[in-house]
Amino acid sequence: MRQFNIDFFDRTLSFVYHDVCTDPTIEEDYLNLTQNTIEVGTDTGVSNGYFIYMTSGDIKFFGVVTDVSPGDHSTSIRYKPFLSLFDEDLVFDTNLQNRSNQRSLELVLKDYIEQEYKNSSDTLQNLPISVSVATSTTNWTLGLESDNEELHYTVTGLFKVLIVEAMKKYGIGLNVTPNFGTKRINITISTFSLKLDIDGMLDNVTVKTLKANDRPDGLNKLEVYDATDYTNKITFYVYTDRTWGYENKNRITPVSKEVTAVNPDSSYEDPDEAFLSAAVDAAYSRLAGLAWDNLIELEVMPNDPLVDALNLQYGQTVSLWYQGGQYVSILTGKTITPDHILLTFGSERIQFTKRSRR
Repeated sequence: MRQFNIDFFDRTLSFVYHDVCTDPTIEEDYLNLTQNTIEVGTDTGVSNGYFIYMTSGDIKFFGVVTDVSPGDHSTSIRYKPFLSLFDEDLVFDTNLQNRSNQRSLELVLKDYIEQEYKNSSDTLQNLPISVSVATSTTNWTLGLESDNEELHYTVTGLFKVLIVEAMKKYGIGLNVTPNFGTKRINITISTFSLKLDIDGMLDNVTVKTLKANDRPDGLNKLEVYDATDYTNKITFYVYTDRTWGYENKNRITPVSKEVTAVNPDSSYEDPDEAFLSAAVDAAYSRLAGLAWDNLIELEVMPNDPLVDALNLQYGQTVSLWYQGGQYVSILTGKTITPDHILLTFGSERIQFTKRSRR
């Protein structure tokens, strides 16, 4: 039996209400913004849009209230992860995806979050947030095109497109930590260099789902030519763990090849550097995030020191060794139950099907 402290705060992070709950199930999906429900006491003073903070030892969850239903003896409260507040549309500058003097994807996300939720002219939209970046991802593209051929802007989703695609293609995650002393919500945007190796054959890990995905077209080799002369060429390979690179190693067979040509950016002083940048851009567009499509679901104990599930960050890479194979993916979901934690890795989801152990 595990007790959780349930605390509610208003939009300024001022305390509103406290309760205790036993053994709630908390499902958090970085890609789908899953809604949860909890029962607390009456006369809570909690309203839609207030913040909920659930803690039990090292287990912590920070979210936003989406519905309050008072009853005779209790109040039913629905809530979603904090990032659901970013599930809105905005106008995106497609030129930010250019390769010359490019701003990092982490800084672009920071700029748009602060534009919409910290410095908005609509003060009711603003949140008490502090946004920082810890890594820098360049040579990026999200494949967004302008709604008007004569302009370079498009309407797109901040969370569903920019944030989710940054996670799926480049492993960039947003780590949210409230500080109730300073009344600030700290958001750190970064990739995670720490890679966790897990042996799925050990007794402390139960592999619930394992689905290694290939591209629908089977592409595993990409040849990129310089369109200015069709002489210079760079070849990229997809490896057996679904990562990719220049080295001819750990190849997938049979070979499924695609050939493309790119026009290097003329603003580069070094033509070789210009071609390399354009070639990497093309490879990212076709191959990036392939490993993240591997769906892995692992059931572990909350206090397991080998996996340390509670301290894993969204976007962190795992390499699962299971039945003679290696499968690489990134953390995108956690479900906390009274008995275990279900960790979900990858950008794919199984819907409307029964999950079974393999």
